[in-house]
Parts: sequence; C-alpha cells; structure tokens
Amino acid sequence: MLKRLVLWGVLAITGTCSVLAQSEQTTKITKILSDNPTLGIVQFEGPQEARQQLEKALQFCGWFRVLAEKDAGQAQFKLQVRHRNTPRNAYDARVIPGGGEGFFCSGSAEELNLASFMLVDEILQKQFRVPALCTRKIVFVMPGQDNLKELYSCYLDGSAQERLTHNGAISTEPDWGHQKALVYTMARKNSLSVVLMDTVQKRQRVVSHSKGLNASASLSPTGQFLALALSQDRRVDLYVKNLSDNSMRRLTSDVSVESSPCWSPDGQTICYVSDKLGRPQLYLVSVSGGSGKRLSLGGTECVSPDWSPVSNKICYSNRNNAGQYVICVLDMDGKDRSSRTVTLAAGNWEAPSWAPDGRHIVCIRSTGRSRDLYIVDSWLNSFRALSQGANLSLPAWAPAH
Repeated sequence: MLKRLVLWGVLAITGTCSVLAQSEQTTKITKILSDNPTLGIVQFEGPQEARQQLEKALQFCGWFRVLAEKDAGQAQFKLQVRHRNTPRNAYDARVIPGGGEGFFCSGSAEELNLASFMLVDEILQKQFRVPALCTRKIVFVMPGQDNLKELYSCYLDGSAQERLTHNGAISTEPDWGHQKALVYTMARKNSLSVVLMDTVQKRQRVVSHSKGLNASASLSPTGQFLALALSQDRRVDLYVKNLSDNSMRRLTSDVSVESSPCWSPDGQTICYVSDKLGRPQLYLVSVSGGSGKRLSLGGTECVSPDWSPVSNKICYSNRNNAGQYVICVLDMDGKDRSSRTVTLAAGNWEAPSWAPDGRHIVCIRSTGRSRDLYIVDSWLNSFRALSQGANLSLPAWAPAH
C-alpha cells in the first residue's frame, strides 16, 4: 500500500491511501508558500564548531530560513540543542514549533557533519513527513587523466567526497535504484557495459554486455528491473530486463532513437526521450508494452527526465526558443499537465535529478568553461552551488529508501 502524506504550505499534513501494483511507502508533498519558515537556535550546549555545523545543515536542507543568534527568539521554529561527544558526536534537540507542542529529535555519528544531518533529517521527518534527505549522497561524474571518467559522491553541502569507481575507464550515467545500489555505463576498449554497484560493500557486476550499445540504464523503484537502451537490429530501442532471472522485454521498436528512461513511482510507466519528431521529446510507455505517448511540452528539445516518487513530478532539461537549456518541472497530478521553468538565471542547466524530498533538484549549470553542481529549490526557484570552477556532469541523488 502506498501511503501519501500531503503537505500544504509547510505546516499542515493530511494522509490518504491508495493501492498500487508494487508494495512500497513514499511521501507525497505539495506546497503553497512564498518563503521557508524561520528557525532559530535559542539554546545550545556544546562547542561552537558543533553549533556552526548544525546551523549549516539546517540552512542547506532547504526547508528553513535560519535566523542569526540575536534574532532566534523571533523564529517560527525554536531549537534547544545539546551536543555530546561520548565518544561519538551526538545531538539532542527539542523543537518548538510556533503554536504547537514541542518534540524531541536526535542524531549521532562518528563524523560531526553526519550527526548533524541525521538530526536535521529527523526534524524534517517529524515536522513535515519529509523522507531522509541530508544523509543521502549525490553521485556525479568527474573526469580524470587520459580523458577517463570516474564516479564520485558527496553530501548536499559538498562534504565527504568519496571516489566510488576505480575502473580506469569511462564510468558515466549513474542512476540509483535505492540508497545502496546504483547502475552506470562503463566504456572500456570500445565496448559498452551496464554495471550494477553495491555502494556499501563496494562490489559491482556487469548486468548488460550485449553487442553494440548498452547505455541509459535506470533501476526500477524495487531494484528488480532495469530499463536500458540497446542497439539490437541496428536500431536503438528501450528494453526492460528482469535482474532476478535475466529475462528481457522490448519496449520500443521503430527507426527513431530512444534513450534516458526513468520510472514512475508505481513502477508501471516509463518516461523516456525519443527523436521521433526530428528533435528530442519526452514520451510515456507502459512497462507491459504498447505505443509511446508524447508529452506536449514547450521548447525545441526536452531531455534528461527524472520522475520523483515523492511528488509525482518529472523534472527535465528543456532547450527554450532562445537556445538556452533550463530545468522544467511537470506535475503528473496536474489537470492540464502543464510544466514550469524553475531555473531563471543565465547558463545552461542540465541533467536534473530529484532530491529524496521531491522538492529540490541537483543538476549541472554550465557557465563559460565551468560545469558545476547546483541544488535548485523547485518551490522557490532559488539555487546554490555545490562546486565552483569544476568540470562535473550527470549528478544523481540517492533516494530515501
């Protein structure tokens, strides 16, 4: 059963239930707001470093406007916090919402930043029913020597950067199935493979290595099925592979090129890119087969879709009539399914991926010679940089579950 919790503004939550084909729990969030609620730490026991780290985590989560210490008493949410080191870093906090009863949250870890992220995640979950956000890492592609590329990961503040692959090859197109598993495309010796990685054990195995193209892989919400692009019959079409028994089902069969599949929250529909009309556009197709249905969207190109299991929205990169790539969001629950642009600043905004909260998006912003990671707030149309002067690509944010 899929449990849906709807957030109106940032204070009121209601729940409804509906039965879907796959059994999983998510949270659906919608909003009516013009700014984040204010939050202030009115009492803190512990070192200044621990307080500063917590304030940064609260700010970077994107759900609060953190007030300075002198103004903390005027905040809509007030925090009383104690930090301990016994020997792990541990935060204990009492959260006092304006007009509501207080509640307690905690977070502990060896690393100070992870302890603060765990505390903030618990605050978001208890107050807004937001799935785990701060503790889920972002994977991205970084170039190395000899035009090779490897996968790296970091938290939403850019900390704890970790190299995930050491292939000595081109490792690209990462996509998460769940928080512990992702797939990616590896190019080595003129051959393409799709690789499944266990990010905890750091183990990986090839799950597709047929002749020709093996690319654009996307794991289903349960992790059992893999949608990918193959070039059998000298045509690029989409297929679904069952990873439990290696059976394969063809989804598309025409002369156009299909790529970039992503799964609906219930795992029954796939959104993908096709050049059937002479330019890339988004289409929907049932995983059981049938003809694709085009989504009528503006712009000259629509590419790189990602479907949030939390908000049931599709984000994608749209090349507008001015030739600039922008990030757009399509509400699949909307009556007219109209999309809106959420990046209004200069540069090309590409490769969007939903955060676990269904509100924020990680993407690439290209300006001049730089290709940097940015986090975009799709509610407030605001953004912040995770890198500066880098050459990164294809970020993907790990889901909550």
